[in-house]
Amino acid sequence: MAKRVSPAVIGAFVVSSFVVMVAALVVVGSGRLFIKPLTFVCMFQGDLNGLKVGAPVKFRGVQIGSVAAIKLYLSPEEGRLRPGVTQLWLPVIIELDPALITSRGGTGAALEQSGFEEMIKRGARAQLNVESLLTGLLYIDLDIHPNAPLNLVLEPGGRYPEIPTVPTTMEAVQKQATEALAKFEQIDFKALAVSITDAANSIRALTSSPELKATLDSLKQTTANLNTTIIAIRATINNANAKIGPLVSSLQKNSQEVNSTLAQTRTALVDLQSTLDPDSPLAVHLNETLDQLTETTRSIGAFTDYLQRNPSSLIRGRYVPAKDQ
Repeated sequence: MAKRVSPAVIGAFVVSSFVVMVAALVVVGSGRLFIKPLTFVCMFQGDLNGLKVGAPVKFRGVQIGSVAAIKLYLSPEEGRLRPGVTQLWLPVIIELDPALITSRGGTGAALEQSGFEEMIKRGARAQLNVESLLTGLLYIDLDIHPNAPLNLVLEPGGRYPEIPTVPTTMEAVQKQATEALAKFEQIDFKALAVSITDAANSIRALTSSPELKATLDSLKQTTANLNTTIIAIRATINNANAKIGPLVSSLQKNSQEVNSTLAQTRTALVDLQSTLDPDSPLAVHLNETLDQLTETTRSIGAFTDYLQRNPSSLIRGRYVPAKDQ
């Protein structure tokens, strides 16, 4: 007699089949079943503690892939280091999902060969960031760093296209601190201390030198004498200024009297000239004398005017411009 199949088993089988069919329709309908993730490699130099397989790969915080593998080194067919690379670089294989990129507004052009190379030239770089301060888990952040150097570690032609990396902020600070300490260690503190001590001893010897003290004492005496001389010169100038005024007035009065006398003399000579023969030697000498009297009168008047404008010239002399000296 055949064993009777339980209706509950049949129902469970039907429900399970229905769920599998719906899931398949969802996957096929979304197109992810036929879209293969694109694989890249990022070579990191720092500590990868906290980075796990399956950790998200984000572009400015938006997830577009995940970490596929974390390795110590790549096999020769996967990638070879460039000549001259001697430091330790840890490869991290990442997968970027074109479906995630297009579903979130991206075109996916950067995943193509030409678009990928263009993004690298523009400064596309990978960087480790902390996803959670509590757990210490890391993720890989892709972003544009226009000023970042293009440090490619692997030779071209490997299995995975390489995305250059940049150090984290903490790594950059540690690098700068290490370089500063290295320069600090190069300072010869012993020689510096000796140099400072010698300079201090030289200053002490100079300040306690009898010659310096004698020079300072002499300088004080010279300064006092100079002050006395300046005071005497100022008093002399004041006395001279007090006497210049009356002297100028006297010169001006005498000049006026001389001018009056010369004018009378010139009048007399003119009258005498009118009585002489114009061609006689006496008339010729008389004309020359009149010309000299006229020039003398003019000179005396100019001298008197200059003294009125510049009375101090009796002491310091007449000012002559540098170009006429």
